[in-house]
This record gives sequence, structure tokens and C-alpha cells, in this order.
Amino acid sequence: MWKNYFKVSFRNLSKRKLYTGINILGLTIAIVSFLAISLYIYHELSYDRMYTDADRIYQFNQEFVSGGERQLVSSTPSMLVPTLMAEVPEVEIGTLVFDLSIFSSVVVDAGKGNQEESRFAFADENFFKVFDFEVLEGNPDLVLSEPNQIVLTESTAKRYFGKVNAATGKPLKIDGGEYIVSGVMQDFPSNSHLDFDFIASFKTHRHGTKPEWSPSNYYSYAKLIPNADMAAFSSKLDQMVEKYMGEDMNNYGFRTSFQVQPVTSIHLGENQLQSIKPTSDIKYLYIFGIVAVLLIFIGIINYVNLATAEATERNKEVGLRKVMGAGRMQLFGQFISESFILTFSALVFSLLALYFMVDAFGDISGVPLQLGLLLTPSGLAVILGLLLLIAFLSGVYPALILSGMEPLKALGKNVKIGGGAWLRKGLVVFQFFVSIGLLVATLIVQRQLEYMQSVNLGYDREEVVALSYHYNMRKSVGSLKNELLRTGAAQSVTLAADMPIYIKAGYKIFPGLDTDKEMMITGYSVDPDLVKTLGLKIVAGEDFAAEEITRTVAYKQEIEHAVMLNEAAVKELGWTNEEAVGKKLNFGSPTYVKAVVGDFYFNSLHHQVGPLAIMVDPEQANVILAKLPKGNPAEHLAKMEGIWKSLAPDRPFNYKFVDQEYARMYQTEEKIGSVFSLFAGIAIFIACMGLFGLVSYVALRRTREISIRKVLGATQVDVLKVLSADFFVLLGISAVLATAFGIWFSKQWLEGFAYKTTVSPMVYVVAILIVAAISLLTIGYRTVKVNRQNPATTLKDE
Repeated sequence: MWKNYFKVSFRNLSKRKLYTGINILGLTIAIVSFLAISLYIYHELSYDRMYTDADRIYQFNQEFVSGGERQLVSSTPSMLVPTLMAEVPEVEIGTLVFDLSIFSSVVVDAGKGNQEESRFAFADENFFKVFDFEVLEGNPDLVLSEPNQIVLTESTAKRYFGKVNAATGKPLKIDGGEYIVSGVMQDFPSNSHLDFDFIASFKTHRHGTKPEWSPSNYYSYAKLIPNADMAAFSSKLDQMVEKYMGEDMNNYGFRTSFQVQPVTSIHLGENQLQSIKPTSDIKYLYIFGIVAVLLIFIGIINYVNLATAEATERNKEVGLRKVMGAGRMQLFGQFISESFILTFSALVFSLLALYFMVDAFGDISGVPLQLGLLLTPSGLAVILGLLLLIAFLSGVYPALILSGMEPLKALGKNVKIGGGAWLRKGLVVFQFFVSIGLLVATLIVQRQLEYMQSVNLGYDREEVVALSYHYNMRKSVGSLKNELLRTGAAQSVTLAADMPIYIKAGYKIFPGLDTDKEMMITGYSVDPDLVKTLGLKIVAGEDFAAEEITRTVAYKQEIEHAVMLNEAAVKELGWTNEEAVGKKLNFGSPTYVKAVVGDFYFNSLHHQVGPLAIMVDPEQANVILAKLPKGNPAEHLAKMEGIWKSLAPDRPFNYKFVDQEYARMYQTEEKIGSVFSLFAGIAIFIACMGLFGLVSYVALRRTREISIRKVLGATQVDVLKVLSADFFVLLGISAVLATAFGIWFSKQWLEGFAYKTTVSPMVYVVAILIVAAISLLTIGYRTVKVNRQNPATTLKDE
């Protein structure tokens, strides 16, 4: 029976090429989009789940409380893990990782010249016991057990030594020190929050042999015993803090505690803290999941719309079948089989398209799609379920309508499908609503991105170059700075701890001197030329002097030194800008406020501008910030490179433009915007394909009416009005619904930004006009074909 159904279905579909083509193309695009988004979501949800007993592995975060302010960070002291393993029975094993790239890059020499590398970390000997990545060469228990050992990833080993098994035992010079390659591990998976090229033994680091409770610069992890009592574990953590850090907390007036976070929640967790790799927000996955489902429904709607519109053209087929004895269930099976054939064809085409487009989608989304997942038992089950679900949802209503026709009425000329017109109109409204809504969301995301790129940051980031340097260059960096200025390679140069786009160091103002306020504050260690180089605005007081006493010298000699505060810090302290100048503060050593600078953004726009202290302390600097002269940047960079190579020949010349690094802070948002743009375009395309099919059938049904109108003098524009009038009413209803959605979306999306754009009504107008224009072109194209028909030929059969 089903064999006959499929045979007849193939014949029917091959006769109706336009109907078949539109449905297959619409469903193919919808399924490709659904599968691509599903693989993207799966990848994001799979972060850090590849380790054995991943549900028992936790990362430790540290919270500081001072002056009523709370600060949560993902780094901890080097003493935490050894103490946990020694004193807390709930800890089965722990490991510690120090991401050196937070502070500086390294220079690596394998005997073929220096190369600068940034993805470098130290880890203790338990690293591969907690995170069981595959070690391709070497013993996992021994590769990090001794000082000056280093493990390379597979791709790094091939890059330096040609092949994996050639690397083990070879020496590497790293920043002048010699390491021995003790092992080679697999490359870190894309869904791991850990991501390095080099892992050196932590025993090489000074805190590897002498761990301390300060500073908090290390990522700490522990695998707990099965069924560990988390309440008891947390209580022991608090007792440990009091035992080892209680004296410091009392002396310096702060409180601290350690919190555990499942390693599987680092990437999408509620605590979006600094991580080795950029984290993401789970709300994006919810949004994309909704988009995937909506696109599938748009493809299904196309099928339902076209099938019900075509139902009146298949009335004689249904009537003849019923007269010949076909029952309703037989006709139902016939039409469902057509839906199954179309859906199966679309699924095959979508898998082929996904295979060829996987790299392109990965470039847009920033996430590699693993097509192999579709061939696993669960992946095949999803594909089969998707096939059956789409085939049933697409075909059930048209099959019920067609199979339910009465024979005599079905054989008549003017057959009306009860309720079909209203259903089609409702589905068209839904299609346009999704298309306009996604386009509105895209425009809102783009406006916020444009705002973030164009906002006045409070400093000059254009033509400012950042050159990172190693701590062992601090004695000679002054000569490098002077030479850049003398030769005109830079018009102004300053040394700083960080690029101004993201300043990380935390300090504390203690009660005493001119304020009883206790507060946490971000500190920016620089030299006296910062204001001139970045064009900061001094709103009160004076700039640093050329021979300003540095904080390091002042701290050692317990003498007073100068700082600049930003307006946010002054406001927090309860002063006016003018009152703040000359005030004395306790930063652990006596300090006076020399000036107040205008607030500038030194963090992501997701956060408010907080209190900031700028202090002269070039000994803590890691970056040269150079303002290029006007003219061709390439010429100045070439001159800068020559100076660098002559004064720092052992380190490669690598520069970064501050404005480009600022733009990279919002890569996640940019990728979200790109994905929205892609799927908004897809939604509009699918909707317009369905619109084209519907207009074609409407034109076919109204051929006689259009012919009479032409005989009576109607123009092509008149015919266009006749065919488009109903659709633009539906578009208007969709526009109202999409506008309401856009208002909701803008509120949800922008609430994650402390500084945000305003959404103009023109965003909604533009989105509606774009969809309306594309729809008009679609209808217009079909109208031209209808208008070319000869009325005499059309009317002779009537």
C-alpha cells in the first residue's frame, strides 16, 4: 500500500515543479539552520564535560569584602590547593594553574630563533590527574613532576619540531631559562575552558616550592570525593580561611572567603568572571534555540500554506479517487506520503549543504561544528525524530482537508476549503512576524555594537600602539622610550601596567588621614606621561611631574607619593573635584591626591565606570603605549620596529592597536549580531518563497478576474494592487506584533550593558520597510508574469 502511495506521490510532485521546488528549498534552509544552531548550542553546553567525573571537579573563586563592597574573582592564592589536599578529607585531589599570559608573553627558542608566545601556563604535577587529557608522549604522572619540565600540545610540537615524537627530551629556551620537553599532549578541545600551547611544571615557579596565601594570581581546582557533603566542605573552607588568613583580615580590615563553582558551569555560569577563555551568557543559547524552532515552523508554514492553497486545484483528483472507492484514510496516507517525500528530500539536501557550509558557519559563530555528532546513535535519533515531526506537522492539516472533501463537491468547479483562508492568513502573519522580529533584533544588536565602537571612552585610542615587554626589560625600557621619541617614531610614549581598555589591578583605601572611608579601588600603574599620551582630561589639580616619586620607592621609604583619582572615586569618597586635590589617603602608605581626571572607560561597557587611582609606578608596568604621529602609520611602525630590534634584539616586535583591541572585547556580541543577521535573512527568504508560492496560486485562482480587469483597461499597477492588497494587511498586523517583540527584546538585550544606546523608532520602521519592499518585489515579479498572459486565451474556456 505504502509503496503505491510513494509511487503516486512521486508522480504528483514531479508534475508540480514550482510547488515541489519551493517546499523543498524552504524546508532545506529551515532544517540546515536548525541543525547548525543545535550543534552550536550542544557545543556551548558541552564545555568541560569531557573529563572523567567532571561533575566532581570544581574551581575555586575568592570573594573580598571591604567597606561594604564585594569583589568576586576567579583567582586564588598558591597555598589554597596544597592546604586543601592536606587538611580537607572531601578533596580527593587538586591542581593549580598559573596563566602567565595575563601578565606577559614569553620568548621561545628551539634553536631556530626567537618566537613570541602568549598561551603559556604553569601547572602542578596533578594537572593530568584532574583533567585527564590524552598525553601522546610521556608519562602523565611524571611530565610535570620536576622543575624546568614543559609539556607541549600536539600542534605546538609539530610547529617547533616537525612531528610529535621528535619533541620529547628536546631543550627549549624560554625567556632565557632552559626547559626540557617532558611530554606532548593532545590539543585542548574547543569546548574546554583551558587553552594553552605550553604547560610548564609549577615547581619552576617561585610559588611552586614556597606557596603563600598572597597574592591571589592562580586558578585552583579540586576533584571532590564521590557524594561529598558540600555543606560540610564549605564550613571547612571557612574554618581554613579563619585559621590561615584571620590575622591579616583583622589587621587590614577586610574579609575574604572561597567559593566553589562546578567546572562545567564556568563557560555559561552565573558568575561571569575572568577566565582563561572568554565566557558566554546562557541567555544567548535560549535565544538561538527559539530562533531554530521558529525557522523550522516557518518552513512548515510554507508547506501548509501552499498545500491548502493548492487544495482547490486538486479537488477533481480527490473526487475521482473517492468515486473509485478510496477511503479517507487511504487519501490521508497518500497526502502524508507526499509530505514525507518532500521532508526526506529536504533533509538529505540539508545534510549535504551543512557539510559544505560547516566551515563558513564556524567562522561566523566562532564555534566549530562537529558534524560527527549527527552520526552518533543520539544524533541519528534526533534526525529521525525531526524527519517524522516535520513530515507529520507539514502534512497533517492539508491531508485532513483534502481527504475530507465530499465527492460531489470535490468534482465541482468552485470548491471552497472551510477555514483554510483564515488559517493561511494566520500563518502568513506568523511568518512575517518572525521575519520582522528577527530583523528588528539584528538592528538593535548592531546599534549597540556601533554605539560601543563610537562612544567617547574618555581617552584617545586612535593611532595608539601597545607594545608588551617582559619584566627583564624594565631596566632598559627607558632607553627604548627615549629613542622612540628622539627619532619621531612616536609623538608621545608612556609606560603602563595594562592597556587602558581593561585595567585589572585591585587596591584598597584604608580608613585614616583625610577620610574614614574604606573602599576597594582599581589601580593603574603608569609613568608620568600617561595623561599626555592618552589625552586624559584633568578636571582639577595638575599633571604628574617628570621626576615624580614612584609608588615603589615611596612604599619602601614610607614617604608620601602622588596619585590621580577619577571622578567616580572622588564621588565615592564624598568630595567635590576641587576638594579632592591635596587630600591625603592611606593606600598602605601615605598618599596625596595631585589631580582628578575625568571618568574614562577602563573596562567593558557591561560595567559601570568604577573608582580608579592612577599612580606613578613604572616598575609595575608591562606595556609601552605609543601615540603615533600623523601620517602613514606603516612608516612610523617600520621605524619603531628598527628601534625595537636594535635595543631588544632577543624579543620579536609585536604591536597591537589599542582601538582594535578594544573592538575585540566585544567579539561575542559581534558574533551574536552576525548570527542574528544570518538567520534574519534566512527567515525573510523562506517567508518570501512562501509568499511567492501563495501569490502564484492566488493569481491562478483569480486568472479570470484579472483577465476581465485587463479587458476593462486595468494596468499592471492595478493588477499588482489586486494581488498585494490582502498580503499587506497581513504584513501590517505582523508589524504591530514584531514591534511589541522588539520593545521586549531591546529591554532584555540592553539590560546587560551599563552603557547602552537608545533604540530609535526608526529601527522598527526600517525593519518593516525592508520586509515590505522584499515582499513587494516578490509579488511584483509574479505580477509581471500574470500580466503577460493574453486575456483572450484565458477567457475562451469560460
